[in-house]
Amino acid sequence: MSGGNAYKRKSHRRIEVITSVAAVVVLYVILESFGVTCPIKYITGISCAGCGMSRAWIALMHFNIHEAFMYHPLFFLPPVVVIVMLLKSKINIKFYKIFMFTMAGAFVIVYLYRMFIGDGNVVVFEPQNNIVFRIIRKLNL
Repeated sequence: MSGGNAYKRKSHRRIEVITSVAAVVVLYVILESFGVTCPIKYITGISCAGCGMSRAWIALMHFNIHEAFMYHPLFFLPPVVVIVMLLKSKINIKFYKIFMFTMAGAFVIVYLYRMFIGDGNVVVFEPQNNIVFRIIRKLNL
């Protein structure tokens, strides 16, 4: 019977991952409808490590691969990460951990490069444009 319980746990975990991804997508669609394209940038004024990801996928849907890479050079990785997460029980745990650490490291390296060396067209550091300062500016008018 324990095999059945293990299967149920794995199945439940997959459902949790799929539900979590769907919830994030729905949240972003709702925020987008209110004009908030990135909640992290909206709140802090600083781009996140995924900045440009949505625009990259939109560019890819228009078959503009170069533009997609310009928006975010790692745009193709999130689906791969989700697939690996869904298959976690079927792959070697050491490989899984190395893979996830490598993916996180790649995003950190690309983010830091884009933040400090990049051209500033996509990733920005503008804390003066965070929500608190915007509210203060509105109240002062």
